[in-house]
Amino acid sequence: MKKVGKAVGSGAVILLLVLSITWALGSFTSASASSILHEIQKRGTLRFGWAAWWPYVYRDAKTNRLVGISVDLAEEMAKALNVKVEFVEDTWGTFAAGIQANKFDIWNLVAITLPRATATGFTEPLTVHGLSLIVKKAEEPGLKSWKDMDKKGKKISVTLGSNTDLYLTRAIKEADIVRLKTSPEAFAAMKTGKANAYASTVDSLTVLAKDNPETYVVPGEFGRSPVAFAVREDDQVWINWLNQFVAEMKMTGMINSLLHKYGLSSSFAAP
Repeated sequence: MKKVGKAVGSGAVILLLVLSITWALGSFTSASASSILHEIQKRGTLRFGWAAWWPYVYRDAKTNRLVGISVDLAEEMAKALNVKVEFVEDTWGTFAAGIQANKFDIWNLVAITLPRATATGFTEPLTVHGLSLIVKKAEEPGLKSWKDMDKKGKKISVTLGSNTDLYLTRAIKEADIVRLKTSPEAFAAMKTGKANAYASTVDSLTVLAKDNPETYVVPGEFGRSPVAFAVREDDQVWINWLNQFVAEMKMTGMINSLLHKYGLSSSFAAP
């Protein structure tokens, strides 16, 4: 009887182990199956969220088509997944909510900040940039630093909800900050005299200065951030695939090639 009892006890233990393993594998399979990666492949479309940010994504003034580093990368991404890409417009102030609401599968390259990290996940960085100001040469000549604009009576425009807005708010003590919904609106405020300067990333300002020779980028930086794609923080399967994509874009020289294509140097590439 004792031998039978031992046999039954051992069998019960084995059965419990089998059930535990089966449950764990089932949970893993279920989690994997619910990944955005598989939804994209099933749907046949990659939904790419965006808001204007030179030189990552913006409308070409002549053709009105979306162009930029992020646009080219989104098309490469869709090609790798063998799907089509659909560009879904949103704003910098609401993109995190859009990710959580499944409005898009991935968000345009964006600066990584601690507040954003509480609401979204990020891929590995693709670029790194500093933050500064752009001004008109005739109206603000010879500025040596962004601090020269931090004076009472001066107005600095910035895109509402952007990482530039976050760092500018910390840095500026005297000047007024004019927050506008989109980057084109904020830049236009400086050009039309509604603001004395426009704050953004140095890479973005470098491109704008080339296209607007009456302006120049003020030396110095009031902040610095790595830049990556934003996604749902709980989908590790999708994040893993994207990180592999990012690594391939770096190793093949695609990131440097795109930086040069849009008028930037390799110094903006993340290591």
